[in-house]
Amino acid sequence: MIVLLLLPALTSIGIAIVPWVAGRHEVFGVTVPSDTFADARIRRYRIVFSIVVGGLGAVSVLACFVLWRLAGATMTFWCASVLSVLVMIAGFAIQQRFRRRVIAIRRERGWTTAGAKRMVIADDDMIPRPLTLWWDLVYVLVIAATIAVGYAGYDHMPQRVPIHTDAAGIVNGWADKSPSVIWFAPLTELILAAVMTGAHAAVLYAKRQVNTDSPTNPTRRYATMARAWSVYVLLVGVVTTLGIGMAIQLGTIGVLDLGLVGLTGAFAGAFALIGGIMVVLFYGQQDSHIGDGTITDDDSADDDSADGNGTDGGTMPRDEDRYWYGGIIYVNRDDPTIWVPKRFGSGWTVNMGRPAVWVGTVILLILVIALPFVFTVLL
Repeated sequence: MIVLLLLPALTSIGIAIVPWVAGRHEVFGVTVPSDTFADARIRRYRIVFSIVVGGLGAVSVLACFVLWRLAGATMTFWCASVLSVLVMIAGFAIQQRFRRRVIAIRRERGWTTAGAKRMVIADDDMIPRPLTLWWDLVYVLVIAATIAVGYAGYDHMPQRVPIHTDAAGIVNGWADKSPSVIWFAPLTELILAAVMTGAHAAVLYAKRQVNTDSPTNPTRRYATMARAWSVYVLLVGVVTTLGIGMAIQLGTIGVLDLGLVGLTGAFAGAFALIGGIMVVLFYGQQDSHIGDGTITDDDSADDDSADGNGTDGGTMPRDEDRYWYGGIIYVNRDDPTIWVPKRFGSGWTVNMGRPAVWVGTVILLILVIALPFVFTVLL
């Protein structure tokens, strides 16, 4: 139950910290000079945003707790799920409001793009490297272990196999004993592994922009952040895939109560949210500073400053706002990159202007929708 109550709380925390860990040239999804973060109005906007979103999370947790005491686990599950989604929607709406205010400030102060600067892809043999995709072969071992456990426990499988539970963990779906039942868990793991491998690929192949005048520190910061995210994605992927897949398999062969599968998924989700919050708090997003987000003496001498003394002089190294709808959705048909760092949020998002993104989305949806249908036919 504690895990269910944590869901809206962790969701609100993850959204509330976004303005404080964003790239140094983005505020609420708007391109700004890096020294804008010291502006009193911008700082007030960020504080108000975090307080409001955090307050919504606190109210959601309280509502779920009261509902748990009055109506039980099933209603609490739906309450936590629905309120978590509503917190995300509210966070987006509040972000849009402050985004419009920041745009008004930018027009008022006449912030412009520094014409003498251009952005490039920088490389340095001395910078940290993210984990390669070869590490994702560990998913093969996870799936193989789940298959082995299924066949090893087949003789102990009950004649009527539980295959589905409601939100409270009560079994409401059954199937006859059959070797095909064993393959439901590995197929579920395969889809999870594919999604997490795609997330890992996003870390490796996303576009990263640095200033040509001083690429070293921003590149090193980004590379360090990318390595941390690659470790996080792999760890969360393995824990989630193995935890959920093995729980399903053990429930199928009668070793565990199938109701524990939902609990395993809830713990995996909480683990992913907590881990993601910790990574983004420590490493920031895109070219933001690692740690507390402050500019150090070492950084200021090597950052993109227009006047040579560590400030921007009211200029910005780039301005791609026209490609970012609401500061969240990126659509640029002229950009060959599929993955780009988020402007408002942590991690990466896709370039909706690329046909490959739409094709991949359709394929993934077909797999997710078709898997239960195919499994039902096989049974």
